[in-house]
Amino acid sequence: MKVLVHNRGVCLECAGCVGVCPKMALDMYGLDLQIDQEKCIKCGLCTRACPAGALKIQELNDVL
Repeated sequence: MKVLVHNRGVCLECAGCVGVCPKMALDMYGLDLQIDQEKCIKCGLCTRACPAGALKIQELNDVL
């Protein structure tokens, strides 16, 4: 199972990823990016839109 992982340490908080998500699985609350893993289809558009490389699609086993 794949998940979208957000690295807050490198995130620029630009919200560029939010606007490209076709399923509206990403949202900014203040400076905090929220990911709805159930809506996310792991298409990779947000990972390509992120100028800092703060988003990655990874296997769940690699995250835990």
